[in-house]
Amino acid sequence: MEQTRPATPVRRGWVPRQRTAPGVTPPVVVPPGRRLRLAVVLVAGALALLCMGGVGVAFVLYANVTTPDRSTPETAALSFLDAYLLQRDDVVADLHLCEQPSIAPLTAYRTDTVEWEQRQGTLSAMTIGQLTTETSGQDRAVLTVEVERRLPTGGLITRLTDRWRITTVDEDGWRVCQVERLT
Repeated sequence: MEQTRPATPVRRGWVPRQRTAPGVTPPVVVPPGRRLRLAVVLVAGALALLCMGGVGVAFVLYANVTTPDRSTPETAALSFLDAYLLQRDDVVADLHLCEQPSIAPLTAYRTDTVEWEQRQGTLSAMTIGQLTTETSGQDRAVLTVEVERRLPTGGLITRLTDRWRITTVDEDGWRVCQVERLT
């Protein structure tokens, strides 16, 4: 039996030299791994750009959603009353107040309502009526609104209506600056 020599091992990525005619440059041989790396780098770069763009878009959308609407005196006043009286959310209500607000009568009104609810063991219901603009200027507007409280007592519902004057000022958007109870 004749012994055969094993074939010379072929290295991966190795291309044997080929002879070319004199004066002709041999073709450039690109190793197989280099194309794959280029494709991975291009895809990773494109994904990085998309992610950075997505972060920018997400930031703008988040800012638009979380910034309260203070475009008109009416919107600012209604948003403040909703947050302060109906939702009882002081953090959101503060977003609609000017730098030095005077809302003591409204604070007493809300405190009285909360204390009544605690004594009675029940919740009241409030409705904010339509705002009426009394005067409006370039950076100041005075509005009036009726707030109705429905207080259930002993199977009956007592309805109390109070009128309020709200003064708003334009401080980088309209904000509530003063609230007065009208008789």
